[in-house]
Amino acid sequence: MAGEFVVYVHHIKCPSCGLESPGYLRALGDGRGVTACPRCGTRITRELPQHYVPQIPPPSFEAPGHPHIRMSHYPGLYMQPKHAPRLDFVDLIRIGYSPTRAFTSLYLSTNLQRALALVVIFSIVSTVVSTLITADMAEVLGYGAADVLELAFQGFVSWIVSLLAFLIFGTAAAVVAKEIFGGRGEKSSTIALLGYCYPSYVVLSIVLLVIFSVGFQGLDLTQAKEWTDAELNQAIVGGTLLLAVALIGVIWLITITSRAVSVANDISMGEGALSAILAVILAGIVYLLAGMVMRLPLGLSF
Repeated sequence: MAGEFVVYVHHIKCPSCGLESPGYLRALGDGRGVTACPRCGTRITRELPQHYVPQIPPPSFEAPGHPHIRMSHYPGLYMQPKHAPRLDFVDLIRIGYSPTRAFTSLYLSTNLQRALALVVIFSIVSTVVSTLITADMAEVLGYGAADVLELAFQGFVSWIVSLLAFLIFGTAAAVVAKEIFGGRGEKSSTIALLGYCYPSYVVLSIVLLVIFSVGFQGLDLTQAKEWTDAELNQAIVGGTLLLAVALIGVIWLITITSRAVSVANDISMGEGALSAILAVILAGIVYLLAGMVMRLPLGLSF
């Protein structure tokens, strides 16, 4: 089926038996598509809908005669014309409480360039804030002011590596969604929607850093054995709050990330979650390896 593509249609009516069902039309190249009735096998040829979105046939697609009927998880979305791309801050906020609505809207209104702009901006914010908060906690972490310059350099390296890992994560999620779950496999849309998730990652990381800074204020982690009862109670309360917020935050991030992958690839949210988990493992490996290489002395790095 090399070079062919299909178009998902919500209503295909058989002229012979009258069955109406959704399914894929194999594009003929002249503005028409063809399939076969799943009930009686009659060949059905009809005009493709306006503003259709072609896609590569999923692994389970069969040629007309024995077509595979696949229900879309987001009916009508992929046949709609896309709007002029823009930075959509309303949907950026809406992601936090209504991710399905936000991502279905963003699928039609954003593009890769604008999403990556968000990633770059918020990754810089994350690096700067993390460096400032960490530098302000020298007493807690047990290092002196002389280490701040090295900390800033490590923050810059971390920023570069995190951008690389993000791109690999989005690409891998799209590949997994297509190859394992028969999704659309749209790398650009997947990275774009995940780009709108990135500010949420940054917000959670900053919140956790602030909780850690406040919860362990005045404590020296390098001298934990010498803590008084009051200091120990402070650490328990701070640690419990930190763990609770981290747990809730991770669940929230998994939810919105899964929905982003789901909408971009027309797969279920569960399949989106599995795609994201497999992709984040790969991205994590790349992050660790790249981080090790970029932290080598200049003469030994690539």
